[in-house]
Amino acid sequence: MPSTLVELRPDRRLLDHEFEGYKLNLRALPHFTYELLVPVDKVYPDEVQYSFVHAKLFALHNHLVLDYWDYSYGYYYIDNKQQVRKASFDSINQTFQSTVVYDVPAHTERKLGHFNLCLSFPSVNLAVVSDGTGYLHIVDTGLRNKPKEQLRAWQTQHSNLVLGDGKYFVIVDSRTQEKDNLEIVHCLLQSVEQNDKHFDSVLTWVTYQNDGVSWTQANLRQLKGKGIVHYAALETSCSALYIASDNPFKFTLDSETEIVEKPKEEAKQIVYTWLQTTEDITITLKLQANFDKKLLSVNVTPLTIKVIYADKLFLDGKLKHKVESDLTTWNLQENGQVDILVTKCESTLWSELLEGGDKNGEQILDASLVEEAHRRLAHLCSETEVVADRSAPGLSRQELEECDAASEEDTVLVRMDLDGHEVTHRLPLSVHQYLFNIKLEAHEVPALALRHDVDACIWQPFAQLVNTGTWPMRHQGTLLAFGYIQSSKQNRKFVTCPPNYAYSVVCEATKHIFIYKSTSDEECQLRKRTEGFMRNIKVGQQYVLNIDKYGEVLGINATNEYLFIITETSLIAIQV
Repeated sequence: MPSTLVELRPDRRLLDHEFEGYKLNLRALPHFTYELLVPVDKVYPDEVQYSFVHAKLFALHNHLVLDYWDYSYGYYYIDNKQQVRKASFDSINQTFQSTVVYDVPAHTERKLGHFNLCLSFPSVNLAVVSDGTGYLHIVDTGLRNKPKEQLRAWQTQHSNLVLGDGKYFVIVDSRTQEKDNLEIVHCLLQSVEQNDKHFDSVLTWVTYQNDGVSWTQANLRQLKGKGIVHYAALETSCSALYIASDNPFKFTLDSETEIVEKPKEEAKQIVYTWLQTTEDITITLKLQANFDKKLLSVNVTPLTIKVIYADKLFLDGKLKHKVESDLTTWNLQENGQVDILVTKCESTLWSELLEGGDKNGEQILDASLVEEAHRRLAHLCSETEVVADRSAPGLSRQELEECDAASEEDTVLVRMDLDGHEVTHRLPLSVHQYLFNIKLEAHEVPALALRHDVDACIWQPFAQLVNTGTWPMRHQGTLLAFGYIQSSKQNRKFVTCPPNYAYSVVCEATKHIFIYKSTSDEECQLRKRTEGFMRNIKVGQQYVLNIDKYGEVLGINATNEYLFIITETSLIAIQV
C-alpha cells in the first residue's frame, strides 16, 4: 500500500506579514538563581562513541525535565548521586524549593560511555527512569501535584535490563494505556549500533503490562535507520510511531507479530515528467524518431487528461485538482520532445498529478520556486527594501547569506503503522526545515516547530482519524521571523518557546541566551534608508543575557511567564 503524502497549509490568521523584525532591548530581564545542593549528573562519550549520533545524544540531552501533568510546573533533574530531585519555584516570593523524591536503584559507578540518566512521565502517577547503563525502571510516584509536605517517596515497581548487557539507551517518549483491564506502559527508547560502515540509530518500542499484581514485559519492537533522529514519538492511540529523520527506518524486530518483507517493486519506466509552479503544470514527454505529429492526440478537460501517440498511451487519468482546460497549450519540437502546459484553477502546489498517483510519471523540482523564496527574503538581508508596488530587485546566489542556503539533507516525517510495519503517511520537511519540538498538552505528542518562509510554525500531529486515511496536522501558533533568526545562530544548543508562543529562545552552551518577544510596539518608528522619511513599523523585542558565569547550560524549559535554565550547579528562572 503506497504511503499518503501530507501537505502542510499554514493558517493565514496565525501569520503576520506586517511584522518587520526585532529591535534590541538593553533592559535587563529579572532573573532568580538557586544554587543546587548536589550537581547535575552528566557523562561524556568514550573513544568508540565518536559518531554524530552519539554527539547529539550526549551534547543535546536536556537535563531539566518539566512535569506536564503537574499544572504547578514541577521541575526535575537527576544529580550525580543518582537521585531524582524536584525543584519548584514560587513566583510570588521568587523562591525555590528542592527535595529528593527518588533514589535510582543499583547506583552503578558512572564512567565514560554510559548514557545520561533519563526521566519521563507517562501519566499523572507513573514515571519511567533509565539509569544510563541499560536498566529501565517503572516507578509509582503517587499524585505529584501535591504540596511538598504531602509528597511521598517514589517506589520502584519493576526493573528490567531491556536490550541486554552493555547496550545503553535514552528515553525518547512514554505513554500509558488501559486495555482489557490491564494497565499498559509504552516506552520508546533510542540507542546506537555500529555496523561495518556506519552507525545506526535504533528505536526500541517496549511494552509493559500490569494485571494488578505485577508488571511484565509484553512486547518488544525495534526499528533501525542510518543517521540521527530529529523527532520521534508514540501516537496517542499507541498504534503507530512518528519519526523525522534524514534516512528511512524499517522494523527489524517484533516479538508479537511477524515482520513480512514486502516484495520489491519492479523498476518503473518513466514515460513522462511533470514540473509545477503555483499557477501551472508543464508535462514533458519524448516521441520516437521519425514521428508523425498528426498521430499525437492531447485531450484535456477540467478534471481529466489523456495523451496518445499512435497506439501508445502516455498519460490517462483523473487530475488531482481542477484545471482551466481552455487555456491548455502544447508544443512539439523537432527532436520529438512534447511540452504540454496546463493552467491550474487555484494557486496551490499539487502533491501528485493524477489522483492516486501514476508510476509512469515523475515530478521534477522547479528552480524558480527556490528563487522566489530567496526573493521574498531579500528585504531581510539587502540594502533595498522590497515593497508591494515595485518589482523586487534581482538577487544572485552569491549575495545570499549562509543561513538562506537550502539544506542538502532530505528530512522526512513519517507515520509508521504498528500492525503493517510500514509507512502510511509521509511529510517531506526539506522545504520547511525542522527546528525543534515542544510539548503543548500532557496527553498529546510533542508539537513540531517547522520553518515557513521567515517564520516558524508550530504544528500539532494528532492520531489518524478513525475509519479514514487522514493524518491531521494542525497549525497551532507562529513564532514571527524566528525561522530566519535561528538559522543565523550557529552556536545554538537549545531552542524552544512557551505554550502560548509569546516568545522564542535560542540558547548557546556557555555564552548567551537570546530571547525574542513578538509583542508589537506600535510606537516604534524607523527611517527608510532610501527615501528618508519616518514611518511606524511593527517590531518585537530582542533580549540578550550573558550566562558565562553560571557554566555550561545543561537543560532548558519555557513556561508562559518564566524561562528555566539549569547548569551543573545552578537553576535559574528568568522572568520574561
